[in-house]
Amino acid sequence: MKKVPMLAKASLSGIVAAAVIAIPAYACAPQGMIVKGVQNQTAGTLLNDANTVSAATSATTGDTLLYTITVSNKAAAAKDGDNDILNTKLTDTLPAGVELVSNPANRTISEDLGTIVPGKSVTKTYAVKVTSTTDGDVITNKACYKGDSKIKDYATQSGCEVAVVKVKVVPPVVTPPTTPTTPETPATPVTPAVETPATLPDTGSTALTASLVTGVAVLGGYIVNTMRLKFRG
Repeated sequence: MKKVPMLAKASLSGIVAAAVIAIPAYACAPQGMIVKGVQNQTAGTLLNDANTVSAATSATTGDTLLYTITVSNKAAAAKDGDNDILNTKLTDTLPAGVELVSNPANRTISEDLGTIVPGKSVTKTYAVKVTSTTDGDVITNKACYKGDSKIKDYATQSGCEVAVVKVKVVPPVVTPPTTPTTPETPATPVTPAVETPATLPDTGSTALTASLVTGVAVLGGYIVNTMRLKFRG
């Protein structure tokens, strides 16, 4: 007689247990996610997730990079905002080798993203200039977010993501100085040589005396010839 109630009780307990197991568990918690990418605007590259050195975006000194950070809430919608990420904060401390284009003196970026509801995301972008001059330098820029939830029993939402850039410095092309061509020295004009006669003409008294003697001789010969003709006649 006592066995029947015990069996009935056992059967009832099994049905209740089965019913409890069959009830689906309802996940109720925010699901934050952060993604960070980088784009070399100077080189015109596409946005790159660049999580590792092997996938790093290439840049050179003076290039402008655009970092894009997106924080999302992948949770399913829930009543009363139970799956919202509240008071979401974004921080990014710039590594050596880059500086903000808008404010080079500012090394830490802080953003208040507010509340991110399930299925939504918030994206922030900022431009930096590459200041590294070291060939092969690896610049790892990490951004992190942190947020609360309405139900305090849930773990605080947080996470970090990096974007890696590798610097390539192209050595300047050194052009050897050109040696100026020495202008040619103009040739010295040659003065024509004046031939000097072996015996200079006598233009003095000697020449005059010679002329008189010649004249007297000619005149004397003329007189002699005249006298001879006269005597013959």
